[in-house]
Amino acid sequence: MAATESTNAFLEKAWTEKGPKLISGFSRPVYHNVMGLLRGRKYDKRAYGGMIRHTEAAMLTQWSSQVPKGGVVVEIGCYGGLSTSYLLRGLKKKGGHIYAIDPFNSDLGKQEELTDNLVPLENKPTKALVAERLRRNGFEGMFDLIEGYSQEAAAQWDPSVKIDFLWIDGNHEQAYRDFKDFEPHLNPGARVAVHDAHPRYGYQAVVDDVKKIFAEGAWADLEHVKSIITGRKVG
Repeated sequence: MAATESTNAFLEKAWTEKGPKLISGFSRPVYHNVMGLLRGRKYDKRAYGGMIRHTEAAMLTQWSSQVPKGGVVVEIGCYGGLSTSYLLRGLKKKGGHIYAIDPFNSDLGKQEELTDNLVPLENKPTKALVAERLRRNGFEGMFDLIEGYSQEAAAQWDPSVKIDFLWIDGNHEQAYRDFKDFEPHLNPGARVAVHDAHPRYGYQAVVDDVKKIFAEGAWADLEHVKSIITGRKVG
């Protein structure tokens, strides 16, 4: 089976109720739920305004812990810092660094024009608030918060900074664009994960973009957790 056909088969299976059944020898639902109980309830979801499930949060920690020593994670869509904190928990073991991109509460007029209407703009967390949360969580010196839009950050990206894990959870109408903007900066074998990429638990625009993302090149270690589709780009 060709690589693209294999990836398409995985996606179609992931988007059915049955889904891929085994991960590391365990039943997929059991594995993810156990991980969620062990690692996915560290931070107060309501206080952060977070929109990730405990199973998804736990796997973000798991995947970020798998980057190389000193690895780099880029997060598109930080909001209140919930997913950022789970990513940093795993990254801390590797002495890595995260660049989290979000307009936070700046220029709300422009955000109103560009919004996909899926993230509330009222009382949106400030960059200063999120930075303080991350420091309080023990991640001082491990993060840079980039206040702005992903396409602007990509255009100004330092090409010497290579990415080991790209987490896409920004505007739900431009997941593919976010991937293409940062693709030139991915290390070989870098992980790409996209949130809200399930027709039942996510949004159709993201599902359509994920089909395009994973149709390009070769991928390994494909996995899905609730609304997340992820894999490592190996070609």
